Amino acid sequence: MKIELTLVLKSTERAYETLQQLKEEGFNATVMSTESLRHAVDYYPGEHHFINLRQIENREMLESVLCVFVVDEEKLEHLKEVIRNYTSNFKDIKGFMYSRSIDDYEGSI
Repeated sequence: MKIELTLVLKSTERAYETLQQLKEEGFNATVMSTESLRHAVDYYPGEHHFINLRQIENREMLESVLCVFVVDEEKLEHLKEVIRNYTSNFKDIKGFMYSRSIDDYEGSI
């Protein structure tokens, strides 16, 4: 069975290091730069928040990083342990993770 693990990390240099370590451990994910609703509304009232091409070209991370992993069930605990180790259980790098089963999965990657 496949499992989806969603990880959100506050953007820091350590977040980049954690992503690098996850890659070196053989994991892959879809990674997106994000910002919280509070940040989007409170700090930029009236402005519209859409991603622009400069962010894609420069690979800038905004306030946080959202990662979506799809792994085989037997690899889930290893993935979670790597994340816990490199975030110091989310003390050094703020964030959270959750997982859920995927009932129907098709694809080549």
